[in-house]
Amino acid sequence: MILKESMILNESRIECSCGILLPLHHRQKVSHGGTLSIQSVQRAADQGEYSCVVRSVDGETATGTIFVSVVVSPSIDQHFFRESNIVDEGGRTKLVCIVSKGDPPLRFHWLKNGLPFQPHGDTAIQTTEDSSIVTFKKVTSADRGLYSCVATNVASSANMTMQLVVNVPPQFTVEPKNTTVILGNTVWLNCAAVGFPAPSILWKKLIYTENTAGDFTYVHSSPRAHRYNNGTLVISDAEENDGGAYLCQANNGIGAGLSKIVSLQVLVPPRFKESFQSRATREGSNATLKCEANGHAPITITWQKNKTVLGSTSNKRYSIRNISKKHQTSSELQIMGAVRNDTGKYTCTAMSDIGMDEAIIQFLVQGPPDAPSNLTILNTTSRSISLFWEVAHNGNSHITGSTVQYQTVSDVHWNGQTSQLIVSGAENSAFLRALTPMSLYFVRVIAENALGQSRPSAVINVTTDEEAPSAYPREVQVHSTGAQSIKVTWKPPSEETQNGHIKGYYIGYKISMSPDNYVFKQVEANSNKEQQSTYITGLQPITEYDIVVKAFNSAGAGPKSIKISGKTLETAPPTSPIVQIDATTSSTISISWKKDIKDKAAIPEYSVHYKLDGDDWNSEQLGSSVDRHTIKGLKCGSRYQLYMTASNSLGTGEPSAPVFARTQGAPPVSPQESAFLQRDATSVTLRLSSWNDGGCPIQHFLIQHRPKHQSQWITAALKLDMPRDLYTLRHLSQDKDYVVMVTAHSDAGLTRAEYVVRAVTASVIDPASSPAFGKRETFLPFYKNIALVVPVLVSSLVILVLLFAIIVCFRKHSQDRMERNDYDNRKPVGEALKMNDISKQLPMKSTKFSHYTCPAGKTDYAEPYTSNDSAVSKQDSDGLFATIKRYPTRHTYMAASYKQGGK
Repeated sequence: MILKESMILNESRIECSCGILLPLHHRQKVSHGGTLSIQSVQRAADQGEYSCVVRSVDGETATGTIFVSVVVSPSIDQHFFRESNIVDEGGRTKLVCIVSKGDPPLRFHWLKNGLPFQPHGDTAIQTTEDSSIVTFKKVTSADRGLYSCVATNVASSANMTMQLVVNVPPQFTVEPKNTTVILGNTVWLNCAAVGFPAPSILWKKLIYTENTAGDFTYVHSSPRAHRYNNGTLVISDAEENDGGAYLCQANNGIGAGLSKIVSLQVLVPPRFKESFQSRATREGSNATLKCEANGHAPITITWQKNKTVLGSTSNKRYSIRNISKKHQTSSELQIMGAVRNDTGKYTCTAMSDIGMDEAIIQFLVQGPPDAPSNLTILNTTSRSISLFWEVAHNGNSHITGSTVQYQTVSDVHWNGQTSQLIVSGAENSAFLRALTPMSLYFVRVIAENALGQSRPSAVINVTTDEEAPSAYPREVQVHSTGAQSIKVTWKPPSEETQNGHIKGYYIGYKISMSPDNYVFKQVEANSNKEQQSTYITGLQPITEYDIVVKAFNSAGAGPKSIKISGKTLETAPPTSPIVQIDATTSSTISISWKKDIKDKAAIPEYSVHYKLDGDDWNSEQLGSSVDRHTIKGLKCGSRYQLYMTASNSLGTGEPSAPVFARTQGAPPVSPQESAFLQRDATSVTLRLSSWNDGGCPIQHFLIQHRPKHQSQWITAALKLDMPRDLYTLRHLSQDKDYVVMVTAHSDAGLTRAEYVVRAVTASVIDPASSPAFGKRETFLPFYKNIALVVPVLVSSLVILVLLFAIIVCFRKHSQDRMERNDYDNRKPVGEALKMNDISKQLPMKSTKFSHYTCPAGKTDYAEPYTSNDSAVSKQDSDGLFATIKRYPTRHTYMAASYKQGGK
């Protein structure tokens, strides 16, 4: 087998099937079919002849030869042919394509953007044996593209592509211009530029600092400002501060960039700072309504009230004044002496060539509200009134409250007895509570707002309904009148609790402690007298009954009175016992008594009655099993009058004969001057402890003094409480006589003593030798000594009075008890009484006693007054006074002793 000559590309792979045992190295490989494969063919190692020998089974051989020629493909040097070439427009550049490997001859051609490249004006191609160069003398943007160099030989071809990048500085395609926009509208600031790379467009605004131009700052996107990709800046809802100088800047890094400054003017139509105002003024005062409009001048402002144009001639009380400033015009509407009709909606209209605006001022002329009207009574009960009213005009101010005034008297001044209820301003009704039933009320309403009160409404009269009495009858008493009847007396409920006109009474009665219900008897009211009475008859003898009384009117019956019990009579009341005095102390009186042996009636109860002279009667209930008793808590040295009564179911018997007793103790005893007085230059000291209390503690002193030849007393100590040792009279004039009167008070009475003193210098005072000015040395015979004669006469008179009183008591027993006078009604004798008062209160000189009816008729037994017919009387500026004096046997100076009457 003969192999033909072969040409193999360098570094390619060949296969030869000739059955020779190869390979010689790792790039050669012989297959079982006799194929020789050579990988990565190399000219030096693999070019030459190759023989292939084939042997048969029979041993026959066949040889074939082949020449292998290795050819190298072209390879472009990447060092000179980069992937890209960047050049600025107008510059020079070359595209160099060099083949570093490959067998000649080589052929070159160029492609631009995949198409054959043909040189033009400033472009030329130079080709050598192993290279090709494209020269650009002045690069333009049209030269930009992908340039491919293709090198070809007999073996194959090679190509490489380079990008020619031409940088072009920015150029405006849409140049920005000065623009104007109306406030609140949208404005477009157009700015567009081309270049390579594509330029970025930025907007800047000139910022002023303190009225001085500063730097340009970027305009960032915001809800109102937006920059589109094509470079247009859009500002929505333009504001006044959006105006100014704007800079559009295009830059792609090539050259110094491109920019232009334009101005944006925001035209401001008239705009009011406040589109709505609310103004108020007090009625009668002056008011000024003012509106201010901002915007480009000129601006004209007009006023309207309730859509009526106002001018200087429309109302003499109106005047308009306009003030114009740069970008601001203000107008003032002055209203003199505002009245309620000036209230309304005032419109302030500003107009210019750019636009217009309106401001509304709601003007209120405020004053107190009108008087409430249509005062109506909605409902009336016994203790409440429901009423309603209207307020025609609130004075252009919210009603803050209403005052409902009501009273039960017709008084135009509405003071003193007026009650009032305050309700909130949102209410026009009221509910008066806690009223008095069946009463006439006068009602009116006063409305009030922040500016004051209205005049009162018209007064209406309304009478509350009747209501059942709210209290029971007063002073209910029962009197046993017989074995089968009881008399009941009472007084109507107090007037404020009657709640209407009392028509009558229900008298209820039942046996005490029985489970039965009350049996009621109806009695008509007697309007002619306050005391009401009735008899309950058909009762059981010697039986105790419970009795209640209820008042009723047209609305019903009131509550029952407190239960009171009464017992029907049997035969006759008992006889009172005979009383005698057993013993006395300074605060007690012990008595004993004996039952009348002729009295056969049962006596369940005794009562002892006693009183201090000039005081009210006191009583104590005693059992029937005792026959003696001690009355305690009495006043010291005081005379008491006593009597006793006995009671049974028929009533109380006649009182016993009165007895008199005096508790131990006597009025104070005045001391001698030497023990009582201590004189100084201008003062006198009184030793109060030198007084003898007479067995009853001295409670207090009254100290008075006067110059000897004057009648007006000066009170130094009105009530000098004890215990106290000394008291000093100061600021006395030297060498001048004074009369000092000291009155000592105790339960037993009072003692008054007078002393004549003189305040002298200490140098002339000799206590041992000086005479006692107040001491009067008078020794009286027995029959002229009043201190001894008066007690004897008084004792005799008391016995006569007691005998006379007993006789009169029995004579008066059958007379009407309502005509008897009460001894307690006598006015007690005071410490110093005018002579005309003494003549009325003291017993007549001729009788020495006063006469009163017996104690059974709730009267007091008379008591003789101890008096001295020779009492010294004086005439001074205070009128005539009686001084009752006593002369103790061991004292010769003047003194007076009084029995203190009354409480």
